[in-house]
Amino acid sequence: MDRQKAEEIFWKIHDYYKSIKDPKYRNADLEQLSQYYKALLEIKSIFENNDIYTKLINGISQILARLENEMKLSELSKDEIWSNLSERGMNKAIPPVYKRHSADSTVPVEWTDKWGNACYLSNGYWGAKNYMVMDVIGYLWLLKQGGDSLPEDSTPIFLDLENVITKENELSTKPLDFKSEKTIKSKSDKDEESNSFYSLSFDDSYFRRCTGLKLSSIDIKNLLLETARVEFKLTFPVRLKDSGNKEVLHKMNFYSRFFELAVENEKSRKDGIIQHRRYRVFFTTILGQLFINNLKAKFNSKLDIKFYTLPESAQIFYRRALLHNSFNRTEMNRVTIANIIGLKDQNYTNLTKTIETNVLEPLRRSGFIDSYSKTDGMKDVKFIITRKKSSAEISE
Repeated sequence: MDRQKAEEIFWKIHDYYKSIKDPKYRNADLEQLSQYYKALLEIKSIFENNDIYTKLINGISQILARLENEMKLSELSKDEIWSNLSERGMNKAIPPVYKRHSADSTVPVEWTDKWGNACYLSNGYWGAKNYMVMDVIGYLWLLKQGGDSLPEDSTPIFLDLENVITKENELSTKPLDFKSEKTIKSKSDKDEESNSFYSLSFDDSYFRRCTGLKLSSIDIKNLLLETARVEFKLTFPVRLKDSGNKEVLHKMNFYSRFFELAVENEKSRKDGIIQHRRYRVFFTTILGQLFINNLKAKFNSKLDIKFYTLPESAQIFYRRALLHNSFNRTEMNRVTIANIIGLKDQNYTNLTKTIETNVLEPLRRSGFIDSYSKTDGMKDVKFIITRKKSSAEISE
């Protein structure tokens, strides 16, 4: 093919791609985009050093991968699709914290929670994929404790809040030391059992299975590391032995991470690129132990992996506002929804469009809500969200 013909094809595809409304992955035609992607590959030798070509083919390939993954998930029956259990304390207590600008790296970040307490996050940021990581490792840990099935009974680790405070003080001065497989194997049988209880091992393939996402080994490693490094000091809802099904609040006195992480390289290419890794998670912190306490107390909600294909704003809103409650009808004004998902847009027209396009419509289309409508409230636009079955009922 001569260069003139190749350029005609290239700019035709370029203009088509630019014409697709944002978000492109929801407005693109899969069949048409697939044909254009093949055409771009055929003229690669002519444009392979062209930055515009590189950005175009990368953008199209990412959209195709997402659309193909969503199609694959949509074809699975309810019994075939993988589901995780999402711990409710995390979803209730932790808001999204984004890095919005290059200069926005001054942490810790401070906020006031819905109970009126000052809370802090340091050493990182928090978004939809970090919540997802906690879903995955929490559910895998539960399966491990139940011998490849979920434990039947509710068995919290902690008796009462005094027990929690004692453990927090203990871990802040002398953390549990489970840093490697060698350490584990050198301990007594009793310590071996304790290590097994507070740790979890899995590999790249298991992580992909539990998320339904096509992530490279380095992407998985980086995501786990980012999640492990974030530190919190906040008010965390917990279920304890003496509180039954009623949640109580523990106001943390020290900064804590959810888990510590060890990484082992298992397979690499001749050029040194690591293709497969194994990970070991250690719940050696107070926040990690509150997390698994709630899992054992059945303080969690079910989420299937189709959820992780939704826009991040939709995921965060559903977690923070709907996942843990039993209301079939929820009313929220526009500003409240914006605060829940961390939107800062001061243009109320744009804000309304963003909420509908990136939050409520994807949730409705995917079946996580049945419908939504909007009306003028006394002070702000109000959204009315309905569900035939609540998240809590589905989880049960």
